Amino acid sequence: MTATRAAGTEHSRGWRVPRLLLGVAATALLLVAAPSAALAHDGLVSSSPAADGEVGTAPSTVELRFTGEPLPLGTQVLVTGPDGAPVSEGPATIEGTAVVQPLAEPLPAGTYRVDWRSTSSDGHGLAGTYAFTVAGTAPSAASAPAATDGVGATDASGAASLPAVYPLAGAGLVGALGVLTARRLRRRS
Repeated sequence: MTATRAAGTEHSRGWRVPRLLLGVAATALLLVAAPSAALAHDGLVSSSPAADGEVGTAPSTVELRFTGEPLPLGTQVLVTGPDGAPVSEGPATIEGTAVVQPLAEPLPAGTYRVDWRSTSSDGHGLAGTYAFTVAGTAPSAASAPAATDGVGATDASGAASLPAVYPLAGAGLVGALGVLTARRLRRRS
């Protein structure tokens, strides 16, 4: 009976490492391949006037377009002129996936700074800053939104929004844990 137990123990030890590695590989695959709701935060898609863009005539509004409909809670847009004085007029409004901030008229030529804060549809805070330049002085309706790459967009903690990095980091962490576990099991054998 002792010989049978020893053979059974040898057999289970031989399969322990491959089963562990198979589990680690399956977990890593799930982390990388499966979509995660926690990573699906809304983000800034475009702005009008565009970030670092130049417009010939002063816009009457600043428009920020997001991937999802922002929540009204905490949504604010402050636009300041070349002299640092606010040129925002009244509160920002939410129109579908856009936040629209009316501007005072007339706006003189110069560089304007847009500081914005919004709450995404999942309750995650977003914030960012960008600038645009007005070459002329006559106010007009805002031009069609120009695509931006989210430059200046951050989450509420101030960290850059890089959700695509998280699955890769998770897979790397799982892989490192798998290697450490396999080494530890080898030492025991």
